[in-house]
Amino acid sequence: MEEDVNKRDLLASSRRLMHLALGDLGAADQQADVVVLHAGVAIEHALKAHLCDIHPSLVVDGRDLPSLLHAAGRGDLTKKELPLIKTIGAVDAFLRVSQILEKDKLQVTKEQFRVIADARNGVAHIGVHDTTQLEDLLSTGIKVIDAVLAALEEDAAEYWGEFEPLHDKILDEKRRADWIRIEALKIRARKTYETRFGASDTEERRKAIASAEVHSMVAGQAAAMRNCPACSNRGWVGGDLDTSFTEEEPQVILVTRHFLCSVCGFSLDGYLLGYFDHLYEDVPMGPAATFTYADGSIHEDLWMNLASDTFVDRRHLEEDEALRAEVEGA
Repeated sequence: MEEDVNKRDLLASSRRLMHLALGDLGAADQQADVVVLHAGVAIEHALKAHLCDIHPSLVVDGRDLPSLLHAAGRGDLTKKELPLIKTIGAVDAFLRVSQILEKDKLQVTKEQFRVIADARNGVAHIGVHDTTQLEDLLSTGIKVIDAVLAALEEDAAEYWGEFEPLHDKILDEKRRADWIRIEALKIRARKTYETRFGASDTEERRKAIASAEVHSMVAGQAAAMRNCPACSNRGWVGGDLDTSFTEEEPQVILVTRHFLCSVCGFSLDGYLLGYFDHLYEDVPMGPAATFTYADGSIHEDLWMNLASDTFVDRRHLEEDEALRAEVEGA
């Protein structure tokens, strides 16, 4: 029996609502709150379509039996109608998808997604949202939907339809703004570099640069050296440790979150790292079974727990609760 909750309906709903949102952008009496509400739900439905493609149970509240029955395609066994079932929220849907898709496929962080969740919830609950964030909301939402369409091998041109040129323009303007910001940060860093070390290539200068390079000031559980895009010396990426099961034995990886060059001060974090492959990619740290932290403690507790369920992303567990509390106002 076909399941009650399914990818096809969710994707169709996502397309319909996103078209309403983009269509309102061109209206003379445009109301930003209508755009935010339609776009927010469209993005949530796209995320849930991806989860449903794996299994519909991933979008329902696992504590509610009628909801699970509908997800299993046996809604006939419950009196609760399909529109009344309990499902996960947009934040949970994003966090689940972000743990399933590789991060080079979904180049959106939870911090970026918070713009969408906060704005949509603000409109839905109290009729208020930050109007200055509309551009960020749309560009981030488009990236999420594009990643979902690619993962589902759906025709993106069919989804966006007449709005495909507008889709491209929104993304291009966002990328342009990002590159302008990055280039401005580079210029500032190069001035700092010249002020600190001068322009003459002397032995004393080289020693001073080498001494600065080895001092990491990035936050996180671990760090690794990478070439700085601004001054070409060695800076540091920092982030959280996680376990990868793509090899024959569990491997510890550094999931990069920040970059900071101790030489020139050039700094990037969040999604801006995605503009530089060598800063964004995960850094292998060695076999999990033999990995030790700087204080000598072992990594075994992490990889042993993860080995029992490779679909659990340990680095999100505490973050999920904090993010959910902030978004829902708990």
